[in-house]
Amino acid sequence: MRGTTIAIAVSIFIVAALLVGLSIPLVQGKVSSNSTYGFRTSRTLANPSIWYVANRFAGQATLVVSTIMIALSVVLLLLDRYMKLGPNSLTLQGLTFEIVPLLALILVLMLCCKVPIM
Repeated sequence: MRGTTIAIAVSIFIVAALLVGLSIPLVQGKVSSNSTYGFRTSRTLANPSIWYVANRFAGQATLVVSTIMIALSVVLLLLDRYMKLGPNSLTLQGLTFEIVPLLALILVLMLCCKVPIM
C-alpha cells in the first residue's frame, strides 16, 4: 500500500470518527439550544421542541454518513491493494470518498429542514 493512500484513508476515518463523536449527543437529546453547537437555524433556535427534533435528525443523518465514510476508507485501502490504479487516481478517489458524503449530508439537512440554499 502506498503511504498517500493510507494517509487519505486515515483522514477519512478521523473525520468520520469526529462526526460520530459530535453527533451522538445530538441523537441523545443532550445538547440544549445554544449559539455554538448543533443544527442552528432561526426556527430551531426559536423553539426548543423543534431544536431537539431537528438536532436528533441531524445527528442520525451524520451517523449514517460517518458509517458510509468509514466503509469508504476501507474500500480505498482495498482498491489500493488489489487494483492497479495510479497514485493520482487513488488520491482523487480518496478525496471523492471524503468530500461527496459530506456534501450529501449538507444537502440532506438543508432540504429536509427547509433551510434556504444560499
